[in-house]
Order: sequence, then structure tokens, then C-alpha cells
Amino acid sequence: MELSGYTAVYAPLEDTAMIPSPDPYHCPSHLETLTLIDQLFVYKEQNLEECFAEVCCGIKSNNRYKVKDDIGSNVFSILEDNDCCNRQCSTGRSFIMNVINDSNQEIMRLVHPFTCCSCCKNELEVQSPPGVAIGHVRQNCHVCLSEFTVENERGEPAFKIAGPCVACTFCTDENFELVSLNGAAIDRPFGKIVKLFSSSGPNAGADFVLRFPSNLDVKMKATVLGACILIDSVHYENKQQPLPFLLCQCFF
Repeated sequence: MELSGYTAVYAPLEDTAMIPSPDPYHCPSHLETLTLIDQLFVYKEQNLEECFAEVCCGIKSNNRYKVKDDIGSNVFSILEDNDCCNRQCSTGRSFIMNVINDSNQEIMRLVHPFTCCSCCKNELEVQSPPGVAIGHVRQNCHVCLSEFTVENERGEPAFKIAGPCVACTFCTDENFELVSLNGAAIDRPFGKIVKLFSSSGPNAGADFVLRFPSNLDVKMKATVLGACILIDSVHYENKQQPLPFLLCQCFF
């Protein structure tokens, strides 16, 4: 997948009743920066000390992410707020992620409750401002594929995320496609969350790229970002990587 000169554009959504176009005058405070954006790059950060602690001692640190636009400018920072004991739990652990803008203001909060069935009952609430729900992501039960439903602030389904069988993909980009509720198998996707195997250009080193129509509702764009964090938690956080690979990630 070549990200240098990444210019793919999705057509405006036809079903505007399902996902209304963004209104800059009625979107949550400080989310205006998402109004015209159609692509975000997400980087998971870990320093050398944290790498050694996780690989050698099994001690996990709070997750940190950087979110950038297509020219490499910072958009948000995402910081996990969790205690040490909870961080050592499996995929079903609870967490809170604070989403910070360049003015060091918390503009969103991602809340994942504990689940005892980590294979298909994960969910995440997106809040903006913190305490006010603007969207939800719920994992669907499936024999082998990764599927999620994205809901609006009222808990009404808006669209689905249809992903691959993550355990069966190797050395390639993994696509989680944004599809309509009534035609996941036949409809053309209107966006993607891509777990990158490699990347180049101004956003080299990104872990995920999010692509959606520029006219997608701002609240839904924020919820897709939350879905990306949930997908990372469910499918990739506990994957064991070789020590040299982890150290390379820390240095670069």
C-alpha cells in the first residue's frame, strides 16, 4: 500500500438520512478541526524503557497515541488513564482514553467497560465533551471475522465495520471497511480503518490510517477514531512481537 501521495477520495454519502453532513455550527466544541478532514493517521507510541519493561518483565504502560492529518501535522494526542493492575489484564480490561488537542484541552473521552467475554462483547463510548456521549462502537459476535456496529449518540445503529479474520492475515495491510447496515456483503465500502503493515511518505511509521468521506458527520468521524482504538485493543494489543521488532518501533 503506497501512502506517498495518498489521494484516494470517497464520494459523498448518498444516504444522508443515515449519516447527515457535518454542520460546523452544531458540532461538539473543539471538534471543528474534523469538519473537512477525510483522512487521519494514528501512531502508537512507546519508548525504549517501556519496551524493555513489557518484553522482559511483562509490565504494560499506559497506551499513548498521536493522531496526525495527511500532511503530518498533529491533530490529537490520546492518553490512557489506567492503574497498573488493570493494565496487566487481557483484552477485556476496562480503560479510559483522554483525547487532547494542541491546546492541551481534553476534547474527547473514550470509555471501554470491563467485559468478561473478550471475544465478542467489547464496546466503547465516545464522549465529547467528556461525560456527553456522541457515539458508540459495539463488537458483533462472528465465528472468525471482525465486525463492529457504529451507533450515534442515541444508540441507534449508523453503519458497520467489517474486518478480516485477523488471525489469518500476515505481512499485509488489514482493512476494516465502513459499510452500510443493510448490505455489508455487497455494498461498496465508503471508508476504511487500515492496520498498516508498512507506510511511506510524510506519515511513515503510522500504525493505522482512517479514511472516510469529508461530509461524514463530525461525531461519526470521532466515533470512527474511537473504533480504531477499540480495534487496536481487541486485536493487536496482546499480539506478541519479537524483541528486535519492538525495539525498532521504539527507536523509529
